[in-house]
Amino acid sequence: MKHKRLLSAVLLSITAVVFLSFIESILKPSYLVKSILKILCFAGSVFFYSFAYKEDIFSLIHLKKKMPDKKLIFFLLFVYAGIILLFFLLKERIDLSAIRRSLLEKEGLNKDNFLFIFSYIILCNSFLEEAFFRGFLIEVFKKEGLYKAGSLYSAILFALYHIGIVASWFQPAVFLLCIVGLSLAGLFLEWICERNDTLLASYAVHAFANLAINTIGTFMMFM
Repeated sequence: MKHKRLLSAVLLSITAVVFLSFIESILKPSYLVKSILKILCFAGSVFFYSFAYKEDIFSLIHLKKKMPDKKLIFFLLFVYAGIILLFFLLKERIDLSAIRRSLLEKEGLNKDNFLFIFSYIILCNSFLEEAFFRGFLIEVFKKEGLYKAGSLYSAILFALYHIGIVASWFQPAVFLLCIVGLSLAGLFLEWICERNDTLLASYAVHAFANLAINTIGTFMMFM
């Protein structure tokens, strides 16, 4: 069948995102359970595809033994500062109580586990999402000669995946802006990955973005 590998990757990605969105929105388990299921879905999809089509796992997620451009460090600092600045500019339109309630009740965040959870989000969750959205999906589309279509598909799916997480945090207008912003962020992260020719670059940007978000979360929770 023509484009069999591409169809497999699309079906795996849609299934994973729909399942995780259902878990997030309907079942609402503990953060630990959600994290385990996410690892099983995202990492499991990549390993299954790698095994089924005998693809090298590191090539499949575009992870190369090369360091990103050293100039990227300045951009990482810009991303960190920019997200925090944007938060303070838009905080009047953000339901801060909903975010705090979500962190306390939905995610089970407290003073005893917040350091572990935030560290996991920055170090592990960022890599997992980059390996799945910017690595696996893009590489499959690229090998089919559909790089631009893959970039767009990956970015939109990346945004849709986060709907269940952020839907209750914002007013409708800001929520729509957030979805558009997440799609653009997905495209930008892919550009960073391609420009530096390694997943490590987009992973670093994603990690610093999460670091900024977690800084805001810490401020809201404990300050």
